[in-house]
Amino acid sequence: MPYTKAHAGEAESVLPDNVAGEMWMLKDELGAENLGFTFLSLEADEETKPHTHIEENLEEIYFVVEGGVDVVFDDGHREHLDEHEAIHITPEEERQIQNHDEYSELVLASAPVEE
Repeated sequence: MPYTKAHAGEAESVLPDNVAGEMWMLKDELGAENLGFTFLSLEADEETKPHTHIEENLEEIYFVVEGGVDVVFDDGHREHLDEHEAIHITPEEERQIQNHDEYSELVLASAPVEE
């Protein structure tokens, strides 16, 4: 079959229990070889952990479907993303998503950077 269909409920949320939200990584469920596809929902005042993707050499694009978030970088720079805005982030940049709206939904896409 030339396509694979998946529902977010088929993947287990990877957010820790102390974070109000869900994060479903659907790459495996969709059978993708290189493209990571993640759906993230966050309640008000929630945040993800600071992280990079140096080891996996993954670039990411965050797209805000609903609400708005801040992406905070390790140098203290804060970039606000409103609904329907996207940001591209290189593997070595440490980043953290912080939600300040009542509720926000994002789609996160990632793929290895070709060397």
